[in-house]
Amino acid sequence: MNAAKRPWLAGGLVLALSLGLAACGKSPREAPTAGATVQAQVLTLKSSAEKGYSSVPGTVVAAQRVQLSSRLSGYLRHLDLRVGQAVQRGQLLFEVDPATADSQVQQARASLAQAEANLANARSNYERFKHLYAQGAIPAKQWDEVQAQYRMAEAQAAAARAGIASAQANLGYARVTAPFAGVITEKFLQNGDLVAPGRPVLTLADPSHLEVQASVGSRLFAALRQGETVPVLADGHTIDARVLDLVAVADSETHTHLVKLTLPADSPVQAGDYVQVQIPSPSRQGISVPRSALLDRAGIPGVFVVDAKGIAHYRLVRPGAEVGSEVEILAGLVAGERIVVDPSADLINGSRVVPAGAQHG
Repeated sequence: MNAAKRPWLAGGLVLALSLGLAACGKSPREAPTAGATVQAQVLTLKSSAEKGYSSVPGTVVAAQRVQLSSRLSGYLRHLDLRVGQAVQRGQLLFEVDPATADSQVQQARASLAQAEANLANARSNYERFKHLYAQGAIPAKQWDEVQAQYRMAEAQAAAARAGIASAQANLGYARVTAPFAGVITEKFLQNGDLVAPGRPVLTLADPSHLEVQASVGSRLFAALRQGETVPVLADGHTIDARVLDLVAVADSETHTHLVKLTLPADSPVQAGDYVQVQIPSPSRQGISVPRSALLDRAGIPGVFVVDAKGIAHYRLVRPGAEVGSEVEILAGLVAGERIVVDPSADLINGSRVVPAGAQHG
C-alpha cells in the first residue's frame, strides 16, 4: 500500500516531527502547550540586493617567519631552546664551535705578517732603485721591474688585510641570535650535531602578526582588489581581513593564484589554523535573517514563521554564508513573510505570537 492510500501515516509523521522539534530538550511536564500565547520580536522579511560570497579554504600563517642556519661548519652547542619557547630579539639561540673560524683567523694573521714583510722589503728596494734610476745608474727596464714588484707587494698586503677582516667576521657568525622577538616553531638539530653552511637549525616565527594564505581561481582572483576588506570565517568567528598581496602569476600545476590577507592583532586564531575566506561575487537579490533567528532543532536548521493569524510554524531553511550578524538564507523563505527574531524556549509550533516592537527590514 503506497503513501497516497495511507494519509493517516503521512499526517502522523508530520505531527511527530513537529512535536519532536517543539519539545526538544524538555521533559513532557515542562513542554509548552500548543496554542499558548508567546510575546516575541517579529521581523518582516524583505528581499534586497545581497552581496554573494564564494568560500575558499585558507591557512593562517605568521607574517614574519624565518629558518635560521649558520654560515660556518662545525659542531653545534648551546642550543638549549625547545619548540614553543618564546625568545626576545638579540637573544642567543645557538653557537657553532668556533675552532675552525679561530684557525682561519690565525692563518689570516700569519698571511698578513708575511705580506707586510714583503711589502717593507719591496718599499726599500723601490726607494733605493729610484735614486739609482734618477742618476742613470740602472736601465729603465730594471726600474720598471722594481716598480712592478712594489705594486704587487702592496696588493698582496691589501688582500691579506681583507682576509683577516673576513676571517674575523666569520668568527662573529659562530653565535646566532634572534633577529626579532618570536616563538621557536621547529628544531632540526641537537647539540653535538655537525652544522654545515645553509643547513637549517631552527625556525622562528612572530605570532603577533598573522596573515591568511589562500589559493584562488582566476575568476575569483579577478574580483579581489588590494587593500579591500574580506570576511574570513574561523571556528564560529567572522574576522575582517585586509587583502595584502595578490600574486598575478598563477601556479603552473594548480592554475590558482596566491592571495595573502593580513589579520587584525586581536584575531581569535593562531598560526596553522584552517579558515574560510569569503570572496565577494556580484550582488544578487536575496534574503538574510538575524543570526539569533536561526535555530537548530534536532539537527535541522530553521526559523519560526508567523502566519497571518499570528500562529508560529517551524520552517526548515538552507542557510548560506554568515556575514556579521546576518545569515544568508538560500532556500525556505520568501520576502513578505514574518519570522521570530529571538525565539524563546516557550515558542513551539502552534504558539500564538504577540509581536513586541515589530520591525520591518
